[in-house]
Amino acid sequence: MQGYWSPLFEGPRRADRLAGHYDAFVPDRLCGWEFAIPARLAGNLAEAEASVRALNGRRSLDLEGLGRFLLRAESVGSSWIEGLGVSADRLAVATAAIEREADTGDRLAEEVAANVLAMAAAVRAARRGDRFSLEDLLEVHRTLMRRSPRPEWGGQVRVRQNWIGGSEYTPIGARFIPPPSEAVPELLEDLIDYVNGDEHPPLLQAALAHAQFEMIHPFGDGNGRAGRALIHVVLARRGLAPRFVPPVSVVLARRAEEYVAALQRCAHVGPPDSPDRAAAVVDWLWLFDAAMVQAADRALAYGDDVAALQEQWRAEVGAVRADSSVARLLRILPGSPVLTVDSASRRLGVNPNRVGPAVNTLVETGVLAQRNVGRQRYRVFAAPAVLDLYAAVDAELVTPPTRPCWSRTAGLAGVSGEDTLRESPALNAVSPNRDSYSLFLYGDMHIPYLFEELQRSAVSQSVGCVSHIPRAAFCRGT
Repeated sequence: MQGYWSPLFEGPRRADRLAGHYDAFVPDRLCGWEFAIPARLAGNLAEAEASVRALNGRRSLDLEGLGRFLLRAESVGSSWIEGLGVSADRLAVATAAIEREADTGDRLAEEVAANVLAMAAAVRAARRGDRFSLEDLLEVHRTLMRRSPRPEWGGQVRVRQNWIGGSEYTPIGARFIPPPSEAVPELLEDLIDYVNGDEHPPLLQAALAHAQFEMIHPFGDGNGRAGRALIHVVLARRGLAPRFVPPVSVVLARRAEEYVAALQRCAHVGPPDSPDRAAAVVDWLWLFDAAMVQAADRALAYGDDVAALQEQWRAEVGAVRADSSVARLLRILPGSPVLTVDSASRRLGVNPNRVGPAVNTLVETGVLAQRNVGRQRYRVFAAPAVLDLYAAVDAELVTPPTRPCWSRTAGLAGVSGEDTLRESPALNAVSPNRDSYSLFLYGDMHIPYLFEELQRSAVSQSVGCVSHIPRAAFCRGT
């Protein structure tokens, strides 16, 4: 859709002050869209759904501690994609301050902490069991923006044109121009209807809803974070993730350029029932599939770390009743590593007079350490071991990936034996009929498309039994 820009005569460059035409992209509606995707992709999405279900089906994982831990990891990864990165310690302190409506003076940390609360609000709304409404989405955005530089934008659908890239003064020459503001309400209505439907499988629905949201770009700020929260709205509402949020943003944050490029390719121009429209989203679906499998794997690894830490604490504290305040505090600490007596009392639902002695016990055993924070120097208690786990997750966000999660190039060009293949530590099982082997490929290669090629190639002779490797193994990262 073509628009005309009337300049405000601002900006340092002459080009910033010129009038002119621009092309805004108006996405097709999602509801009622019938299309086909490659059979391999459909199979991989089903296997990714199985990974998320397996994560949520692990009853040995602690819901109170790990659930909030994963929610925090997802929120931090989502913020990181937008260039909002803070240390685990700063974020934990800011979260504790917001819970008591205090002010730390650390605006960046508070903005990221608000994203944690917004993600939690989105998941709660989806798990209610009734319809996820536009007002629910607006409330998620209000929560997200509450500690931002522009809190007044929270929950407000934009009424003017926005754009991505280029000059901040004019949409002319921008990298992407979302639909004009007058088209946004109808597009949002269609998106909300789609989110509440079940015409596509859950992961496919979540991926399409996220891409559609980003193309609509309905808010003045916070669209990326709100859009990634929508992924988890779909997964929770469809019952795929009733307990644990797979931290897919942690994976996408490390592949930010691939992620943004794949979303941009979803902008199809042409008839809404054209096969080209389906082809435009396939790149994004491959990336989303691989990222979701890796996210589920990472969540299980985080679960093991949290369980080991809680076991260590129990050994340090000694025998206590399972329903005691001490035992219950140990269960919630992985998700609330900085707390006050009052916030712990609210979390546990018991009188502060009972929580205080339990906190003192954990301080005496070294599980908690007392700190004074904020301008008012109020007293909080931090779990250093949990903050170390959070810091390890944050370190993943800045560690360059060892290989592309996904790329468009298919085939065996550039495969040269040992330089491109390595065996996983799991390559030690005896039965080729089980999920026994993992094979990872390096280089600019489209992993799912390589399965049949590898079976026919001489490369397969160097590792053996490639024909028995399940296709899902080719989508999992290290």
